[in-house]
Formats: sequence, C-alpha cells, structure tokens
Amino acid sequence: MKIKKTVPYYLKRALPILGLAGTTLFTSCEKDEPIHDVELTFGIDKTIEISEIEQYAKDPSVRTIYLVPIDDWQRARYGNINFMRKNFLQPRLDISPKVWGRGDFNFIPGQASVIPGDSLWYIQHGWTINKYLQNQK
Repeated sequence: MKIKKTVPYYLKRALPILGLAGTTLFTSCEKDEPIHDVELTFGIDKTIEISEIEQYAKDPSVRTIYLVPIDDWQRARYGNINFMRKNFLQPRLDISPKVWGRGDFNFIPGQASVIPGDSLWYIQHGWTINKYLQNQK
C-alpha cells in the first residue's frame, strides 16, 4: 500500500506567494542612514549647549541623545545639585523626548536626597547616583 500526500491546490500557490511578499517587505525596509545614539558629556567646567542638542534632536537618524556626566561630583552640595537639576538638566531634557540621562553622579552620600525629589528625579531620567557604593558592598 502506498500513502500519497496531497496538498490542496490553493495552499501550493499561497506559500510561494507569501514567501515572495515577505522577502520584498524586508528588503523595502532598509534605510539609507543607520539609526544611532549620541552621547554628550558634561562636567563641572564643561557644559552642553542647547543649540547642539536641538541640532541632534532634529536629525531623524538619531534615536536617543544621552547626557553623560564626567568629572568628580564630590564638591556638589544639595543646593548645587538642585540648581543643576532645575537650571541646567531640566531645560535640556525638555528640548525633545529623545534626550535622556546616562551615567553616574558620585555625589557625597545623602546630599542628593536633602531636597525631596532631587534624587528620584535624577534616577527617573536615567542617571544613577553613587553606583560605586553598591559595588563596594
């Protein structure tokens, strides 16, 4: 006895057509410019100009603009931390939803939480605070 597999006619035709449609779908999604992220560093003596962030925010090939702190932040006290949040970082984050924080601030332990909401604000926007202390434990 010989068993014969039969595939309905419409199924024989549908599979190659779907395969062809799928390959053209993936090849048509290629972009001319690759999407990339941008990291802009800032420090105690180095700022990021708003115009620079605006330029990257308008560029469709830029997915995310990260603001990354450099330097030693041990000199910053709670007043400085609050001032930097309100007058430097918040205006730059407000430029575009593409702008986000990345990196670690090494503030003196407890200084970022003296003014309620400061430490949470930094963390909610992508930065970490005193990450080096977690690694020591």
